[in-house]
Amino acid sequence: MNIWIAGSPKEVMEAAQTGLVSAVVTNPTVVADWTKDGQPLEAVATSVIQTTGLPLYIQLCGPNRDQFLREADYLKNVSQLIIPKIPATLDGLAAARILENKGVKTLITTVCSLNQAYVAAVAGVVAICPYYSRLRDHSEDAARLIRDVADMYRREGVSTRIQPASVRSVEDVAQCILNGADGVIVFYDVFRQLTAHPVSDKSLANFENDWRRIKLSADYPS
Repeated sequence: MNIWIAGSPKEVMEAAQTGLVSAVVTNPTVVADWTKDGQPLEAVATSVIQTTGLPLYIQLCGPNRDQFLREADYLKNVSQLIIPKIPATLDGLAAARILENKGVKTLITTVCSLNQAYVAAVAGVVAICPYYSRLRDHSEDAARLIRDVADMYRREGVSTRIQPASVRSVEDVAQCILNGADGVIVFYDVFRQLTAHPVSDKSLANFENDWRRIKLSADYPS
């Protein structure tokens, strides 16, 4: 199981410092925000990788197979820790198959159907990003999609991981994991909420009061 983080450069760096996240994930909206001050994508990406030491998933523009391949090759020359994130289109999945055959890991995004997840597995991709809340916004059963994909992958012995994106709340995280996801992609605000619970907070407040009544030696760390 794992957690992948999204957010501003400052937020992903803070999340990385916890040691609890294993990758940084972007989309064009995130990257547009990263580069709004005039820094090119390559410079910001290199800075994030150097600071976090984590793989960085960057979504390619395409839209055709050859353009996806050119972008992937270019970004790999920027850093080997950049992993192409490719839309679940026919051209995108064809490009992913070529890259995977060359030993380049890929992540397939915009996955909204069992069929897309099936073709992604045929392409041999490392992971897919089913959209969770975006599907729910369109009155589709996102939890059912994750469960069906997980069942299919398990039945067929597929190694492709299920890493939902568009996960907007801690409740969404729980549903993704309960329905068979291998991990989640969350923004920093949701990441910070994952360890919060009112009963935990109340218990810790009581324990803090009890600590004040404990006799400690002068050498005890304060």
